[in-house]
This record gives sequence, structure tokens and C-alpha cells, in this order.
Amino acid sequence: MFDIGFWELTLVGLIALLVLGPERLPGAIRTTAYWVRRARNVAATVRAEVERELALEETKAVLRNQVPMEELKSLEHELRRPLAPEPPKAAGENDRTA
Repeated sequence: MFDIGFWELTLVGLIALLVLGPERLPGAIRTTAYWVRRARNVAATVRAEVERELALEETKAVLRNQVPMEELKSLEHELRRPLAPEPPKAAGENDRTA
């Protein structure tokens, strides 16, 4: 996340030990760890909510692009209608096609 190496972390620890002292350093580490954990949890929650909203928007877009139900019902009605009988052929027409 912060791309901190071993030596950078050691330097930060030594400075914290000098500034806070050995008595207050463990409490400061616990407090820092608590706030880092809370920040990560908040970030994960926000990320999950954003992903859920994006999925919902994608679903809504797909539904908007679907054929309306009225159009499907009229198409069904049209398909279920019986076919009209063929008109009689003229006397001179041949059944063969070229």
C-alpha cells in the first residue's frame, strides 16, 4: 500500500522509540494499528457498495435495452394467428420454378 521497505520501517520505529519512549510506544502502536484496520474496513465497505451500485446500473441498462413486453405480446398474438389460405393459382401458371 505505502511501499515501505524494511529499512524505512526500522527507521520509523527508532524515531518513534526516541520520541515516545519505551513506555508509550506499545500503546501508540496499538492505536495506530486500530486506526489502520478501521480505515481498511471503511475502504473495503465503500468499494463493495460502489461495485454493488455498478452492478445494479449495468442490470438496469440491460433491462432498458430489452424488448418491451407489449411488443412481445403483440408478436406472440401475431404468431399464434392462423395463416391465411393461399389464393387459387391461375389456370396458366406452371408449378415448376426456373
